[in-house]
Amino acid sequence: MNSFPFSIAELALSSQYVLPLLILLGAGLLLMLLDAFGAAKFLPWVAGAAFLLSAGVAWTQGAPAGRLAFFGMMETGGIAPIVHAFLCLSGLLTLFFLSDYLDRHDRHISDVYALLVFAVLGMSLMANAHDLIMTFIGLETMSMCLYIFAALFKTELKSNEAGLKYFLLGSFASAFLLYGIALIYGITGTTNFSLLASPERIEIIQSQQTVFYVGAGMLLVGLLFKVSAFPFHFWTPDVYEGTPTPLAGFMATGSKMATFVALGTLMHQLDMFQNTKLLSVVGLASLLTMIYGNIVASRQQNIKRMLAYSSIAHSGYVLLGLCASQSGMEAMLFYMFIYTLMNIGAFGMLGMVEHDYPDTELENWRGMGQKAPLFAVAFSLFLFSLAGIPPLAGFMGKYEIFIAVIREGLLLPAIVGILASIVGVYYYLRVIVVMFFSKSGETSALLPSASRIPLAGAAILVVLVLVLGIFPSLILNPITQALSGLSQATAVLP
Repeated sequence: MNSFPFSIAELALSSQYVLPLLILLGAGLLLMLLDAFGAAKFLPWVAGAAFLLSAGVAWTQGAPAGRLAFFGMMETGGIAPIVHAFLCLSGLLTLFFLSDYLDRHDRHISDVYALLVFAVLGMSLMANAHDLIMTFIGLETMSMCLYIFAALFKTELKSNEAGLKYFLLGSFASAFLLYGIALIYGITGTTNFSLLASPERIEIIQSQQTVFYVGAGMLLVGLLFKVSAFPFHFWTPDVYEGTPTPLAGFMATGSKMATFVALGTLMHQLDMFQNTKLLSVVGLASLLTMIYGNIVASRQQNIKRMLAYSSIAHSGYVLLGLCASQSGMEAMLFYMFIYTLMNIGAFGMLGMVEHDYPDTELENWRGMGQKAPLFAVAFSLFLFSLAGIPPLAGFMGKYEIFIAVIREGLLLPAIVGILASIVGVYYYLRVIVVMFFSKSGETSALLPSASRIPLAGAAILVVLVLVLGIFPSLILNPITQALSGLSQATAVLP
């Protein structure tokens, strides 16, 4: 029997609850129209206003208790509003660096702003899904935009390579995810999280464990691919290197946040923390991802590829946090918010220097501390924060992850994570040493962009990284309040 019967009253009420998503949808369509009528200069401002408005509406509409909409398809209370606001913030911060980057590369691609809005819309659909079908719809909406971002510079070989690799491998990952959903639906007759967690469905799952594990494994393959977890990470460095640098930072943050929230919600709703087999798979993927990402990142001579491999390592930290039940969910959300600030700042400032692909080679950054000291200091702060050096926000993010894991009794994985994090300090510090303690060579003629908007974006991010490192409760408290209603989701019925 359908536990979410159709009614016009619920449809109308649900539409009110998804107003932040409708704002993004309307803004995306408006951006397409403005572009068609030659108003390209207004597009970044319209996109930025849409992100601010959508995030503000989501924040004011937040409800501590869970709240389902559209007949159990979407979660609009609990953590949904705060996650939506975080995703909008990632899009807004990307805008600070994007226009300047495209102008300096003489690539006036106005479609990118509508695609950025639609990408955030897909991420929010995925993160706030309460049904596997909605998870898939959100994933594909997000992925289509990211495929285009990777291949945005059509005349560049590396950009074409990035787009083709990401599209082909992403399509395989989506097929795994969809087949996993089909298997789970085949044995349970539903894809809704609440119904899957009902006693009768749990009994069916227990009697069909082989099929369930195959389906759950395929689900994990699809989601682990999107977060660049080992061994589904091979696409990451090439795709990030070929993608326009500010958009690479967006891909490394917003898409991962949406996927981690979707995975964490699925694990919580289906109580996977009691299933040692599935939890062991996530834990093993976490350990291998942390170790591999940090070791390979330490061998890179290209800063952009180094940040790509380090993003793999950071995915390992977050996966480790997901193994720690609800306290790990809180740590994961906090870490991903902090990681968004750090990574968009690092990629954005890298893009401020880049005019061509070789500009991201570490050798070319020698003497940057003497030529552009304020720029080098700001970039160093992001690297220190990514390394987890106190009192910056990155330290608090890692502290929350590791303390949640230790409290859960997972001492050995926590030790491995801490040791892997120490390896990460090396390659971040190496960039700082090259900038400040190496003499400028003949090829070191790089100078950062002096445009006001990207400089303002970098300044805002530096302040946030400093302030949230000293006062993490500014973000932790809202996350804790939002998570208090995670398991209390109820259908919106008149």
